[in-house]
Amino acid sequence: MRAGVLLALAACTGGQAPVTDAPAVVRAWLDGAPGAAGGVVVVQVEADAAVSLELDEPEVAGLEFREHGEARVEDLGQRVLVTRRYRYDGAEGSYEIPGVTVRWTGPEGEGEANSSPLFVDLGVEFPRPGEPADIVSPGRVWTVPWPPWWVVVVAGLGSAGGLVALNWLTNRPAAPVPAVPPDIAALRAWEAVRADRTLSDHDKAVAISRIFREYAQAVLSFPAEAWTTSEILVHLGQLHHLPEGNVPRARRLLRATDRVKFAEARAGSDLFEELDADLRAFVATTRPHRWEEPTARGEAS
Repeated sequence: MRAGVLLALAACTGGQAPVTDAPAVVRAWLDGAPGAAGGVVVVQVEADAAVSLELDEPEVAGLEFREHGEARVEDLGQRVLVTRRYRYDGAEGSYEIPGVTVRWTGPEGEGEANSSPLFVDLGVEFPRPGEPADIVSPGRVWTVPWPPWWVVVVAGLGSAGGLVALNWLTNRPAAPVPAVPPDIAALRAWEAVRADRTLSDHDKAVAISRIFREYAQAVLSFPAEAWTTSEILVHLGQLHHLPEGNVPRARRLLRATDRVKFAEARAGSDLFEELDADLRAFVATTRPHRWEEPTARGEAS
């Protein structure tokens, strides 16, 4: 039986435009690479402040999920961002965690949205569903030999055609490589940092500060990589359309190295969980819109 968690959201007002028109959107991802002992799933719901939500907890046969820490609720103006974390463990094997469902009820009616499924390997390396199996070459088919003069003609034509094809392949312009959107690039870079167990806490803090600067420069069009922390914070404070709460998030992310140096007692998983949530919330509220993003179930077409 899927357990439901009621999330009561008080109505609030604000001048910021919502990131999406959907009443509620749910996302799920793995926090770092899973180990043989399990890992952590993060579930994040972005919704209108005026709706009430019922969020299913992750559930799959063979895995046990326990809520990890308290839910984090952030006011984004007209929207609310809710983040929950679940620690899981189980027997060795490969698992598919189905998409998490959130049901919403509000002035416009009711509906539901689902996250994408996640795949977890605990102590094994199995191929994903849908991966092609090894292709076996067919046996050689015997044919009647052609007359020798036909062999010469066909060989000549094949050589000429091969030279033409080689010339075309050599001189054709290279196909452009599509650029990775800055929000995806930033989160991928941070996930790689968190999964690298050779990095110290100080190295991770330096990395998240750099990743934030690169992302802010790409999406907000100012030289964040060259500016000081104070200059960046002053500039962000002057952006009237920047969603509420992002300046404090930026301050925490940019001063991450100082927090590790001078607050060593808080360094570790708790600190980086907070910085992880800050980075994801900043990206979620400022990322460029892409028309190919799937719409949530329950959204009016």
